[in-house]
Amino acid sequence: MSRMELRPFGVATAHTAAVIRAVPDVEFRLWDLHPVPHLKTMREQLAHIALIRESIICTLTNRDPEALKAIFDAEPWSDGGGTADLLQAWDLHTRRCQIMLADLHTADLGKPFQTEFGNVSTPENYLRLMLLEETHHRAQMILMLRLFHLETPDFPGRAWAELNM
Repeated sequence: MSRMELRPFGVATAHTAAVIRAVPDVEFRLWDLHPVPHLKTMREQLAHIALIRESIICTLTNRDPEALKAIFDAEPWSDGGGTADLLQAWDLHTRRCQIMLADLHTADLGKPFQTEFGNVSTPENYLRLMLLEETHHRAQMILMLRLFHLETPDFPGRAWAELNM
């Protein structure tokens, strides 16, 4: 994929990184608190975002997503570590995604394929779903920042508007 086509991924990645940075590293316990019953912790939300992103991109680039289990069952995704550790893990995750996304060809984005769930979709739709899923879970993290009385990062609305999103 071209650099231009990866811009929405980059904007979403940057906004999620800003949410991670909003948690003071001295308050790393906030990553594992349940401020609302039945709501995933911030760590669980972030790990879910990263796992879904990599799973979808693995599917689209014909890689085995089973290898991801070992990554996301380990620290700092599953337990322990604070903001600095999660930012580093997010950066490594982002680089893995960018390498895989580079293997996607623009001409193939509209080609239908059968998903693992038996649905027919296109890579373009799957990538759109990935961004929507990330936005949803990032919003959950922002809600928790507010519940913890922490300042939330600015919404990158202008960047999305400039991308005609």
